[in-house]
Amino acid sequence: MLTALVSQTLRYAKVLETVTKRTKLLETNPLLWNDEMLARALLYDYMIGPGLFKPGRLKVVVQKNKECITCEFDRLLTAYGVQHYTDLPCSTTEALPRYVRVNLIKASVQETIESFVEEGWLLVPTPADVDSFIETCKNLGESEFVKDFHLHDLLVFPAYTDFHNHHLVQSSKVILQDKASCLPAHILSPPEGAVVVDSCAAPGNKTSQLASLMGNTGTIYAFDHKEERIAIFQERMEAAGVTCKVARCMDFLRVKTDSQTYKDVQYVVVDPSCSGSGIVNRLDKLTNDDSSTSKHRLEQLHKLQAQILRHAFSFPNVQKIVYSTCSVHEEENEQVCEEIYNRFKERFKIRKVMKDWPERGRDGYHKSYRYIRAYPEKTLTNGFFVASFKRRKSKHGKSEENGVECGTSKDGMKDGQESYSDKEEDRVERKKEKQMKRLGKDSNTKEEGQVEGEINVGGKERAKKRKKDQFMEEEGESETGVKIKRKETVGSEENRFYTQVVKSNQTPISNCNLDCGNNSIDGKSRKKHKKKRPGKAE
Repeated sequence: MLTALVSQTLRYAKVLETVTKRTKLLETNPLLWNDEMLARALLYDYMIGPGLFKPGRLKVVVQKNKECITCEFDRLLTAYGVQHYTDLPCSTTEALPRYVRVNLIKASVQETIESFVEEGWLLVPTPADVDSFIETCKNLGESEFVKDFHLHDLLVFPAYTDFHNHHLVQSSKVILQDKASCLPAHILSPPEGAVVVDSCAAPGNKTSQLASLMGNTGTIYAFDHKEERIAIFQERMEAAGVTCKVARCMDFLRVKTDSQTYKDVQYVVVDPSCSGSGIVNRLDKLTNDDSSTSKHRLEQLHKLQAQILRHAFSFPNVQKIVYSTCSVHEEENEQVCEEIYNRFKERFKIRKVMKDWPERGRDGYHKSYRYIRAYPEKTLTNGFFVASFKRRKSKHGKSEENGVECGTSKDGMKDGQESYSDKEEDRVERKKEKQMKRLGKDSNTKEEGQVEGEINVGGKERAKKRKKDQFMEEEGESETGVKIKRKETVGSEENRFYTQVVKSNQTPISNCNLDCGNNSIDGKSRKKHKKKRPGKAE
């Protein structure tokens, strides 16, 4: 009870501080010993919480100031446009919309919409672009809702809408879940009948969403190393009607991925423990100290997260891996993905997903433009990060190494089938890496003076060598052992240089059988010329 009192008092700290100052409780009541935290706890219990429990002499403080306390709380209700004291904004809660995910195992999206409309809710048309959709969500009326722009099974309601006691929530036909945490399952998008691994499953929202998208078919192996969390997970799965899951209480890092049990696993979602720095309604801002986000702690989290993600790649037939965190720190996001990608890039690529998502990874990383980030102020969600790894295909359209054909998703495309833009990006990327290797440089570095994102074309370097070689023609060969043949093309504005490699065991070609006639090198006087036939006397 004491822990709950402290937690809730911190949660409503901003409101309680305002009332304490306006009523001047500390100045007029010596029984509070000028202790502001004591005054806040007393106000919470009396006005928001279950009521005072054995207040002792402090009951006098409440009775003496009852009228002014009630008056100040009523003023706040009017100011925030809410009807109940429990609806007053928390200290760390921003005005995020209420997201409702439809559990497709128990109800369809259309049935759910009709149910809300019957209750008096008004469905607003979904705008055609992201910016307009964000504005619509910000300005929803108190009885309006809208279908989400990105996710087909998500509905958006006004902020502070309380559905905890709603019959659809109680029956698990809908699940209250932030939009950002819905992204990993949609990006993974396993087809019906797929074999999936949820590496860090509890409390179960991702698993139930995966089962919903898969039509409750196939198999989802769900892992968590704590028995109490697995117990909660099992309860939620039963309530949601999920029957395709196999829950296992064990550390994911101890899973023998080469076992026959997991030979058909093709999809893995990795949502490991993190700092939780992206969750806006946490009490971190009120309770954190320097050690909470210290470099040492982030390094330890990075090490664990990279270890879990690396283990996911060891499933022999895995085709797609989605990594996500509810953290805003680069150490837990971009740095983890870049480290793992550099290790497995011969077999996997980081695929750009959700092309119309407004926010991407932090600048300064090789694959930043392919990551997804979410921010409360920009995407109206908790802070979040998602990356998608996809196994590269061979020339025959099959996955490398194992030759397993990809399945078919609900949109009719083969799972993993890439659009032209994806293929073009990969082609340019591979070309860039080859060119950088040819120059003996690491693909992650850029030459001095090179603009960010510019492809360093090796042809420019070769052109510079040719230009230098033309001044050494009299000596017979260039610095690099390349013989230069010069030919001028009629009607051309500039000379073209052609190179021919002279092998060490051959005599250099001294006569190219080319007659440039009266053509001058500067191109001002050009006449037609003939190529003399070999062996013909002049």
